[in-house]
Amino acid sequence: MRNLIKKQKKAIKEWIDDCEKNGIDIYTIDQMSEEFANKILAMNDHETFWQNADRFISDYVLEKKYG
Repeated sequence: MRNLIKKQKKAIKEWIDDCEKNGIDIYTIDQMSEEFANKILAMNDHETFWQNADRFISDYVLEKKYG
């Protein structure tokens, strides 16, 4: 099983931070536009991307919220 690469994590973090600035709470990769999600997927396409992205989002949001 492969994991997200640094470029993917950075893009997801920037997307989350931008959404939060606009008052949008993020919980899952499904909230991302299909076009942007596919762009991030193309950086390192693997079969568990969607699950890895959801887990990363959850961990990142909880870390920001609760430290």
